Amino acid sequence: MAKSYEYEHPIKAFGWTTRDTSGVLSPFNFSRRVKGEKDVQFKVMYCGICHSDLHQMNGEIASTPWCLGCNEHIGWDH
Repeated sequence: MAKSYEYEHPIKAFGWTTRDTSGVLSPFNFSRRVKGEKDVQFKVMYCGICHSDLHQMNGEIASTPWCLGCNEHIGWDH
């Protein structure tokens, strides 16, 4: 029997995302998997939005139905 999504992703997380091509960011609660042996965990202190993120948020680049951008992070490793 397959394990449930909640079982596979027990860690609650929060971010900002677009929900359509308007480019408007809104709060987004989601779940993620537990950190693995080869993963790195860090606390994001600041992040930026690059030009590619803006294009994706506005639906100008083929993407998923939603966009969780901000790939320029500054933070502390754990």
